[in-house]
Amino acid sequence: MALDPAQSKQKRPFQDARSEARIPLMEQVQLASLEQPTITEPTTTQNISFRGARVMTQRIWEPGSRLLIKSLRSDFWAQARVVYWRSFSSTRYAVGLEFLAKTGTWPRQN
Repeated sequence: MALDPAQSKQKRPFQDARSEARIPLMEQVQLASLEQPTITEPTTTQNISFRGARVMTQRIWEPGSRLLIKSLRSDFWAQARVVYWRSFSSTRYAVGLEFLAKTGTWPRQN
């Protein structure tokens, strides 16, 4: 699903990026640490926005960490910064990512 940059500009003034519209999208992705490229994890997104994504993981990615997120079904990839993580269980975490640089498009949902 391609994100329209114009949609992100339709938000109210003074509204922060976190309250930007998110699109529920369960997309298979690969995460890789930019600091330690041998650390990788296949996982899925929970939702996406023009500026970032929320992914479900089995590891804690510390806030401030820089990652590469790559779609496994399309040409989308981005360098991202971890903004937060939340625990769902002892082995499942939600991680908020802010895109720093990106290219490509998310695949269309069928």
